[in-house]
Amino acid sequence: MHSPSSPGTRRRHATIALAVAALAYLASLYVLQRLPGASLADPLFLFAVIGIAFPALAWALTRKPRHPPRPQGRARLPGVLVYLAAFSLLILGWGFSALNQAVPEDPAQSIAKLALKLLTMVVLPAWLFLRLRERGQAPFGARRLWLAFVLMSLAYLAMQAVFGRGLMSLSQLAPAATTLAWAIPLCFVWQTVEAGLCEELLFRRVLQEHFALATGSQVAAIAWASLLFGLAHAPGLYLRGASLLEGVAAPTPGWAIAYSIVMIAPAGIAFGVLWARTRSLWLIVPLHGMVDLIPQLAPFIREWTGAA
Repeated sequence: MHSPSSPGTRRRHATIALAVAALAYLASLYVLQRLPGASLADPLFLFAVIGIAFPALAWALTRKPRHPPRPQGRARLPGVLVYLAAFSLLILGWGFSALNQAVPEDPAQSIAKLALKLLTMVVLPAWLFLRLRERGQAPFGARRLWLAFVLMSLAYLAMQAVFGRGLMSLSQLAPAATTLAWAIPLCFVWQTVEAGLCEELLFRRVLQEHFALATGSQVAAIAWASLLFGLAHAPGLYLRGASLLEGVAAPTPGWAIAYSIVMIAPAGIAFGVLWARTRSLWLIVPLHGMVDLIPQLAPFIREWTGAA
């Protein structure tokens, strides 16, 4: 029997993971295209940019590490998967809906959501699963990490500015320059904690890391973690009315699963590449905050000022 670290086992795990991810994507794409007025252009363009181009940029910026990173410790993947399933259903699906009803007004609601996220996505996973010991030297110095952060941030900001809805929402809100002066940096800090720290610790530091330990393959770990990153959003899309943002008034479980795989899962690939090659939360956490800055700036201003 081959060990998880043998080349043949790593290749087999990578092939299986990539095949499952590709089949899931194609099946989900088929489901979405059956909707009235659906088009292949948007999801395929999204995949080309955030599923291929951005991971390629992440790979190029992290070439030739001084000390190739290797996960250390014992894989506890079944426990991680059980926790992720419970979190997706109980927190993302039901928990936030209950919280919205219990705390209907902002900014109290936003603060309560952040507290729940920190508890369930940072504190509990760290306590339960982060007993891995880091060994060896960092694969990259601070200068390389800063370069990766700046260039990846510029790429994401350019994409959001050209193709996203964030700037349009901001122009409709028309905040004063003095409001933008405090809202931009505070929104970045907020997104870095709420989205960056919470999602990257759970999905990269915990989930992807344990997949890497269990399979011996970083390719398999990235593929599985990205797929599950998308699927974890499906309960919220179906139960919390998030589908209304996408023009779907009566979502079905099948639609929620398909949408999460086609439109959300590819976003995890570039972050998976960066984590596998740098093992630096100091890079991917603030980068995630930067990715969400433009889309979330107008909602952030509304939440904290009460603007209509």
